[in-house]
Amino acid sequence: MWIETLFFIVFGTQIFLMSHYYPKRILNRMNYIFKHYPIETHAKLYPDGYEKALKGKIIFSLINYAILALGIIGFIAAAIFIFEGEAKIQRFKGLPLVFGMVQAIPLLIMEISGFKAFKKMRTQNQDTKRSAELNPRGLLNFVSPIRLFMTISILLICVFVMLALNDFNIGEKQAILLGSMGLANTLFIVLGYILIHGKKLDPHQSAVDRHNATAVVIKSYTSISMLISVFFIFNLSVDEFSLQDWEPMFNSLYWLCVMFLSTGSVLKYMNVEDINYDVYKTTPVEPNN
Repeated sequence: MWIETLFFIVFGTQIFLMSHYYPKRILNRMNYIFKHYPIETHAKLYPDGYEKALKGKIIFSLINYAILALGIIGFIAAAIFIFEGEAKIQRFKGLPLVFGMVQAIPLLIMEISGFKAFKKMRTQNQDTKRSAELNPRGLLNFVSPIRLFMTISILLICVFVMLALNDFNIGEKQAILLGSMGLANTLFIVLGYILIHGKKLDPHQSAVDRHNATAVVIKSYTSISMLISVFFIFNLSVDEFSLQDWEPMFNSLYWLCVMFLSTGSVLKYMNVEDINYDVYKTTPVEPNN
């Protein structure tokens, strides 16, 4: 039963990190901003007002608490079925993947709310002065050539392994995985292009902060791309090497790695204390003489 025990250790870690630890760090980040950059002095930071920002924080917290409770219930139920009911662990291979999608819902809502807030910021932006960024904005200014080479190499290795495991014939499973991998990497390329060459989402963001944020996100895209390649290789290797008992744990590890490489990277490398919030200060209105 040691494989089952390992699975529950990893799955429990997934529940804790994705529904408690990282949400708590995000909430602490929000609290820091509310305390040190209030609407009275940094009104540009609150395009919908402080009350709506506070409401969003409360909703984010409540959703994560609800998902955490759901995860604990699911964890206990699965443990009972496996250790007491002698259910096969393979039956729970989809549990970590499905629950990981549920855990990602609050982050998705937060991202959508952020895009809406940036849009309103641009609408409310009354600054007539525009400044051009002097820093070059090519791909290699945000990601090293070695990392880019590794990403492409692992992708090609993944394609080769997929085909080799099926005698270089493309069956239904291979077609689905190749298509999924192609769509995921196409999405990363499109989003990366928009980040580097597209319109500035936050009209007040400083050039330095924009560069740092873009670099963190682009590196995150390349890391997740490599992770997807490894995940798909394992997915095809399950039947080939009889690894069915390991599949549930690997599925849980996949979500942990996605969270660590995405949200974890942003929280680690975009320290809230290092961001220039002076750009959001309210411009004082000069009295009429």
